[in-house]
Amino acid sequence: MIEFEVKYKVNNIERIEQRLKELNAEYLGDEYEEDYYFQHPCRDFMKTDEALRVRKTENKVELTYKGPKLSKRTKTRVEINVIVDSLQSILRLLEKLGFKKIFVVKKNRRKYKVSNEIEVSLDSVEGLGTFVEIEIARKEGEIKQVESELFSIAEILGLKGKPIIKSYLELLLEKDRSSGVRIE
Repeated sequence: MIEFEVKYKVNNIERIEQRLKELNAEYLGDEYEEDYYFQHPCRDFMKTDEALRVRKTENKVELTYKGPKLSKRTKTRVEINVIVDSLQSILRLLEKLGFKKIFVVKKNRRKYKVSNEIEVSLDSVEGLGTFVEIEIARKEGEIKQVESELFSIAEILGLKGKPIIKSYLELLLEKDRSSGVRIE
């Protein structure tokens, strides 16, 4: 699958949620997510613009590979997800293969479905604040056409300015580097 995504930092997430309700968006629920990010033992994912993540929610554990970004305007990339049955087992497996855990991103996420394909997440990220993510996942698609759909939803929701194309991990690592905090 290819994940097409735009993200905006917001101060008033309640206003966005109210707008979603006015649009009759389908409420999908709230989740607490812990995302464990790993560094490859032989190549630098920061340089190759890739990511390997284990996401733990209340209901599942998922291993995700994210390829390099395919656009400079949005966070568009190949994404491969695998459901696993045990957080501790997959963490232990990755460690045995030489992967190093570099960071854990923690967030509360409230999800809405705007159409058959478009999901909007209202995120409160520990250490960063509140964000709105608009996402479409497709097997393939013309990037400019899908980006247009994402920007259209952003405009309808009243989101202004240039979207953030960095991941929460990248934003947290930047914040830690600027504050002098050392990453594991």
